[in-house]
Amino acid sequence: MAGKQLRDMLTDLRAEVGHSTNVAHGINDRETLLYYLNRTQIQLYQDYDWPQLMVDRDIDLADGQRYYTYPTDLAFDDITSIHVLIGSFYRELGYGIGAPELTLLNSDLGAKQWPTLKWMHNADQNMLELWPIPDQSAVEAGALIRLRGTKTVTKMVSDDDLSTLPDNLIVLFAAVEILQRDDAKDASMKLNKANEAMRRHRVRQFSHKNVRAMAIGSGGGDAQSRQTHIPAIGLDYVPPGYNSGPGT
Repeated sequence: MAGKQLRDMLTDLRAEVGHSTNVAHGINDRETLLYYLNRTQIQLYQDYDWPQLMVDRDIDLADGQRYYTYPTDLAFDDITSIHVLIGSFYRELGYGIGAPELTLLNSDLGAKQWPTLKWMHNADQNMLELWPIPDQSAVEAGALIRLRGTKTVTKMVSDDDLSTLPDNLIVLFAAVEILQRDDAKDASMKLNKANEAMRRHRVRQFSHKNVRAMAIGSGGGDAQSRQTHIPAIGLDYVPPGYNSGPGT
């Protein structure tokens, strides 16, 4: 989803609230309008689901490395799952590292083992922590962790910065805020326009997007069963390292 440049969004917002679109006339109100655009984008991001912003980001593992930096466009709050690559199989990591885990393998003492099983956000360093700490065997296998989540909103500052969310929604809802603040007569009309734009956008998000289950097997059975069967890990196949863990 391509964003729109901030300079164009400022012009659109001025037009929606009835201000002059002449750049020279709008110098004094730029910071105020910029505040409303950024705040509105964050509010919309938090209030609605944005499946078109779902992204995967990979981080290579290193021998003895306990903490990892988050991708620039995927913050902790926006992560929905993390998987570790073991051979050709992605295994989901559990969340939470505490006394029970460190009793088994104490990361504070430099204990290492593969595969890693859990992750947690480290607030002191604002980094991602893994347990157990990967050892050399992970590096030799070219292992990585894959983070999945909703792409983090980027604050707009410079005129050529792009919006993360649809620009028309940001502009319309920001205009509603300003018009309501000013007790403008057309505030309710603008709100109806913004809500209708959001409704149409959400319809487009989910229409004509049918998710089909992955099919496996030799092709036996009827066509419907071949199309809807989802492989069960541990029943249909057992990938390398699936049951690996501390002490095994």
